[in-house]
Formats: sequence, C-alpha cells, structure tokens
Amino acid sequence: MSMMTKDLALQSAYEMGKYQASVIQARAADMTGTELNAAGRNIPQFQAARAAQNMLTRSVGFVCKSSAGRVVKLLQNYDSDIFTGEPEELPAQWGFVWSDDPAHALPFVAISTSPYMTGNCCTENGSTYRSTMDNNVWSPSAYPAGWEIQTDA
Repeated sequence: MSMMTKDLALQSAYEMGKYQASVIQARAADMTGTELNAAGRNIPQFQAARAAQNMLTRSVGFVCKSSAGRVVKLLQNYDSDIFTGEPEELPAQWGFVWSDDPAHALPFVAISTSPYMTGNCCTENGSTYRSTMDNNVWSPSAYPAGWEIQTDA
C-alpha cells in the first residue's frame, strides 16, 4: 500500500469515527444505557473531551466515558479547567449510564445520584450481578437480596 493510499485510508477511518461519534451524541438522549454501553468505542474518553472543550460549553446530555470505562452523561455544566476530576469524583455533574448486558458490566460503584435500576448489571469479586430492584445503591455483597448472580455472563 502506498503512503498516499495509507494516509487516505487513515483519514477516511478518522472521518467515519468522527461521524459515528456525532451520531451517538445526537441520539444519546433517546438511547438506553444498554445501547450507549454497546456503542462504547464511538463514545469519547472524558479526559480527551475535557482537553478539547470545557464542560462549561458542552451541551447538557453530552456523553463520554470515564477513565474507568463508565459511560456518563453531563447533567450540569461546570468549569472543567478548575474541576479536573473524573466523573466518579463529580457525581452532581455526571449521570452514570448502566447496562443491562452482562458483557458490559463494570465493577460496582456506589453513587447515590445514579442508582442501579432493575436489570442493570455490575461486577463484584469476579462475579456478574443483575439488580433485582430500582434505585439500588448497595453492592451485591452489602445487600445480596437486591441482586441476582448471572451464570451466563
């Protein structure tokens, strides 16, 4: 492959990724947490998004992924040049988007502003769990009655 062809292919791939990311941002308000988590590779990383544009000027509902891989939605604008922490450190600004798909389950995190709803999945101690109730803020080990282990994960 010539250098010119390779450069064109890379530029085309970049443009396609940029387009797919813009489609996700436009549709994010109507997408479920499961759909957003499945689209993860087209969702920008938080630190790159913060470096590109201050969260003061982003639209509420902007979607990105924390460094821990969690999909989050901007709930309220804030100065991300001053408050540089990850979304996990700023739960009043970010809403966490959980997946019902065990394949996209991430380690449990207790965030009272983004509780797990019935069907949402998480992992803990090497196992995957599904919430059996809405507004679940307890880990599977802290409140086992609120979770069922997933054997097909």
